[in-house]
Amino acid sequence: MKSQRYDVVKREVYLRAFDYFCQNPSDYDGATFVKDLCHIPGLDINAMLHDYHCVVYNIAADYYTKWKGDWLYAKEMERTGRGQLSWVNFFLLKLIGTLHVMYANYKRGNITGQQMINFEKDYRILM
Repeated sequence: MKSQRYDVVKREVYLRAFDYFCQNPSDYDGATFVKDLCHIPGLDINAMLHDYHCVVYNIAADYYTKWKGDWLYAKEMERTGRGQLSWVNFFLLKLIGTLHVMYANYKRGNITGQQMINFEKDYRILM
């Protein structure tokens, strides 16, 4: 599958995440399972966006938003030419999902209404 270009609105979602991690580099942990999918040297933009959604919007603290965030991650990997690997990652994220939701709730608390609204905006733009 060939990578697709992003329009300005979609790029703005990624740029917001990039800017956040430029200011908070210790919050970025990259792709957990696969380390060699860099779009920019040292940066996997799909993992960056997924981390941004987990850290800033706290999507991992709720089963529904975590599922949507993981789905978006897989679809964005597919869109950027990562094909089958995107669905392997999706499956792995689902496998650890329950534990991750409990951990996120413990660490950051419940997702707020505003965080959910902000995530839904990004989700609609990219899907």
